[in-house]
Amino acid sequence: MQENINIEELKNDKEFLENLKKLEEEVASSDSLAKTYQLLDVKLSISPDDEEAINKLFQKIVDGSFSLIASKIEEAKELNLSNPEEWAAARGIYEYAIQRYSENDTKSAQELFLALHHIISDFEVKEAMMVHAAAISSNYSFDDFTTKLTKIDDSDFSDPKAVFITDFVQPVDILLEMFKDEVAKLNERLEKLKRAQES
Repeated sequence: MQENINIEELKNDKEFLENLKKLEEEVASSDSLAKTYQLLDVKLSISPDDEEAINKLFQKIVDGSFSLIASKIEEAKELNLSNPEEWAAARGIYEYAIQRYSENDTKSAQELFLALHHIISDFEVKEAMMVHAAAISSNYSFDDFTTKLTKIDDSDFSDPKAVFITDFVQPVDILLEMFKDEVAKLNERLEKLKRAQES
């Protein structure tokens, strides 16, 4: 279990440090989003105060994620979350969207949630992204969204989908019904985008 890992011991563990160095070299020499996330997660665990390194890694992930998603949209293909690279790209955009939402940049956040709704093939995550976008249209602040709509504490972190908020206080279909006017407008926007892409 994660809780039992002694971080201080790890910092002095020769094998761990060798593996970490190898991972850093792999990340520096490749564009793998999955590897970069692996390194970011390690850095957040062992040196959370190294903001410069953490921000640099996150920026690399965000840039790579936008690039991968743009090419998927261009090819009219969906993101498959069982593919490690595509999962990492979806996670990168999602975490960036959550950051924007938490900093009150609701316009950017909503665009990103809609993009994820449009491009993710997994039905549960796809529908959850529409709930995020509709909550913004309904003027939910980030704090209201997390405290009144979501059930973050119940997430199962052994599930790769756990990086996305998919657990809500009500079943998703009920929430989408509750937000039906907003959802209709958002779907209209998506239809216009699709038509623009096809023309």
